[in-house]
Amino acid sequence: SQGLLGAALSDGTLRLINGRGVCVSVLSLPGCQSHLTAFSWDSTGTRLATCVATGHVILWTIVKMHNSQIKAACNAVLAGGHQPGRPLFGASYLGEKEEIIVSWGMDGRICLWDSMSHGEIQAPMSTLVEKLEYPIYAVDTHAGESVTRIAAAGGREAGFLGMPLYIYDVDCSKETGR
Repeated sequence: SQGLLGAALSDGTLRLINGRGVCVSVLSLPGCQSHLTAFSWDSTGTRLATCVATGHVILWTIVKMHNSQIKAACNAVLAGGHQPGRPLFGASYLGEKEEIIVSWGMDGRICLWDSMSHGEIQAPMSTLVEKLEYPIYAVDTHAGESVTRIAAAGGREAGFLGMPLYIYDVDCSKETGR
């Protein structure tokens, strides 16, 4: 994250803040009137995935200039994987080289995207889960040698004993193409 903190806000912007608490950059997509619900850094701190309440994921490249200014560029808008108008709750980079993004949300879908995408993408590489009346609130991942394990929690059955947790294995090896 290059020493930066971020805040996804209801005005549709992502504010990047330095260690002194000063806002150094405001990321927003022109014409986007919906609030951001979450964001995720890649491990290098040079890429961001922001989640929009419209069901879109927006990919950004972040460059810290020599004068401590931040240059941000929108690389891609990912659409078509989640139901329009249903908020996303998160996205995360996966794989050894973080070549995949997993996204999840209110629509009960977990989608896999190419994190190196550019332009407007109309469909994910894969939809792992599609439980339309089963919101997925939280996802965590663990990268193994050949398989990335994804744990997803959600559903409407949450109660005193917690909520259901589902575990999926995703093969991110080159032999399978992803």
